[in-house]
Amino acid sequence: MKITNSAYSNNLQMFIRFISILATIILIISNTRKIEIYGLRTLINSKLEFFAFVINCISIVLFFLIIIFPTKLGLMSLIPFLYGCIILLFEPANNMGVFIFGLSIITLYARGFFNKHKKTKNIIMLVVFLGLIISEIRFGKEIFLVCFLEKLACSFILFLCLFFFQIYTFDLFETTNSVKKLDIQKFPELQKRDAKWLAEIQNGVKYDALAFNSQMSIGSVKNRLKIIFCEIGVGDKQGFLNKYSDYEICYGNDFSSSKKKTKLFHLV
Repeated sequence: MKITNSAYSNNLQMFIRFISILATIILIISNTRKIEIYGLRTLINSKLEFFAFVINCISIVLFFLIIIFPTKLGLMSLIPFLYGCIILLFEPANNMGVFIFGLSIITLYARGFFNKHKKTKNIIMLVVFLGLIISEIRFGKEIFLVCFLEKLACSFILFLCLFFFQIYTFDLFETTNSVKKLDIQKFPELQKRDAKWLAEIQNGVKYDALAFNSQMSIGSVKNRLKIIFCEIGVGDKQGFLNKYSDYEICYGNDFSSSKKKTKLFHLV
């Protein structure tokens, strides 16, 4: 019985491509209208409209890449990050910047960006966020104080929503998935060696080491891993680590990794 991939199924990838195509068309129309309304010279002289125009151009490129590589959802986090920055920089009364900036952080978390060096990355994001808010002091102390308090309130509400959502999903996951195990044998296209490779990737083994130990070229290893990641529905290495970093990887009754067992299975 073949397991259907849940994270990057063909239907989901088609949906991501559709949304990206739609967003690309909307942004192209938006930029075209900006040029028609403001004119190129006026557009360049207006900081807000010019930066919005530039970010739209960057977003068009990012969406185009997502159309080609729908599993690279990490690219999508850059889009709300840029829009969040421009709102926080130029529109102090617009609290939507807090939520858009928060969306970029959520996307990065979902992508697994914070799996390593979590504390350092959290501090950097907090410093960037506070720096953007503090920059609004150039609009005047009174405006800054009012907007600062409003943004703190919005940030607190966003944090509470994420906190309770995380607790709910964690409890639901623990209830329905008491044993976290990924059985590679259930994927007809995969082999016992593939399970061992995934276990080694969990432990931080690099591709060149996998190639050396398997007496294969690194190109062959990368091509095989692309097939493996596609079969288990994670798209790429980062998607695998994000979803299965704390799973036992096994092949039938042979375990390649376990929280309780440290010995790798032997290939035959």
